Amino acid sequence: MSAMQQFLMNPANQEWLAILKGARNGLVYGVKIRFPHALVMTLLFSHKPWPAKIKGIFSATRTHALNLCKFVTIYKLMLLLQKRLNGGKERDLDTFVAGGLGGWYVFGERTPINEQIVLYVMSRVILSFLPRLYQPSKPPTTPVSPLSHPLPPLTSIQANPKPIPPANLPFTVVSTLSWAAVMYLFRHRGERIQPGMGNSMRYLYHDSEAWTSLKTLLWHNK
Repeated sequence: MSAMQQFLMNPANQEWLAILKGARNGLVYGVKIRFPHALVMTLLFSHKPWPAKIKGIFSATRTHALNLCKFVTIYKLMLLLQKRLNGGKERDLDTFVAGGLGGWYVFGERTPINEQIVLYVMSRVILSFLPRLYQPSKPPTTPVSPLSHPLPPLTSIQANPKPIPPANLPFTVVSTLSWAAVMYLFRHRGERIQPGMGNSMRYLYHDSEAWTSLKTLLWHNK
């Protein structure tokens, strides 16, 4: 076994190399998720010149990938720090604290990409609290806060108001709590996480705990 292989497989280095691989997986996953989405959305809806389209696609991909990379790094570092401070033992709320700090630092600023990610995470967190067995209920007979009658035509300005973005402080609070909750649920109640998100999280946080060579540490996941 080479010196490099011995270093990679040494249990003493496992926790730190797991942070490195987690950062790598966050970067790769961000590219895989954002690039095709940005490409399709740009081709379908953007009317900008081609140079601006290409720049926008790569900018969105870079931002998404780097944000996930930073979040995974902060999350794993905070878990390791808390574990070391607690005598090598993981506590139930360590994931909540680490996820919250990562969510605040990385996703706390309201940007279009951060908003999409936080809404995705928050929706999965909310869904995780729903009962597992479906129970039919009587739907409401009237919508909440309905428009006054007569209703405006669907193509009118009144029926298509310009979206108002959330204020920064409430968005930061929602971002922090969403990431804190989803990381706690994933660690302790993973069966309640939506399958698609569960697969993504296993790739980011569990797969980054294992490798057999330099290739599977930095180039291929497995």
